[in-house]
Amino acid sequence: MRAGLVLAGGRSSRFGFRDKSLFKLDGTPLILHVLERVEESVDEVVVSLSDDRQRWYISKILEGRDIKIVIDEIREYGPIGGINASIKVIDSESLLIVGCDMPHLNPDVVDLLFGLVEGYDAAIPVWENGFLEGLHSVYNRDALLHATPECIRLGERRILDLIRRLNVRYVPVEEIRRIDPELKTFTNINRPEDYRILY
Repeated sequence: MRAGLVLAGGRSSRFGFRDKSLFKLDGTPLILHVLERVEESVDEVVVSLSDDRQRWYISKILEGRDIKIVIDEIREYGPIGGINASIKVIDSESLLIVGCDMPHLNPDVVDLLFGLVEGYDAAIPVWENGFLEGLHSVYNRDALLHATPECIRLGERRILDLIRRLNVRYVPVEEIRRIDPELKTFTNINRPEDYRILY
């Protein structure tokens, strides 16, 4: 089985501290654009949120969908906090982890990453300059169950801290470009101006 984890509990500091998961793109909340793409490729979906206030809003948007909502157990700990809480409710052996701000997520790219993770702890796209798409990657659940608590124990907060503890299959973006020539799958909306530039 495959799972999809959408991280939506960030502070959205570059978005003016507004909840960007609720930002309307073509009249639809950004998080729904992402979830519709994720649902095409997985058997179970989890959304990670920061607190009960955010859950109140997101629950209304997700009403009627078979999606688990998880609240961060450790506040203000970034993506590792969201991953730590969420992997405990995931049954699948591998999971896609993405942010809530990637409306052009390509299901064919997701399928490629799921196919490449076998025998590894993670399949992570890497750009020519070495930049890793750690929040557009597929991970082995059991590996995360060991590595994520260790990061928290040591006070490590960055997704790169987690990645360095894993046996990773790095996937060059050129390999992904064969499926998604313009690499739109990696497009994210971090700031309001990103929307104006992209749309």
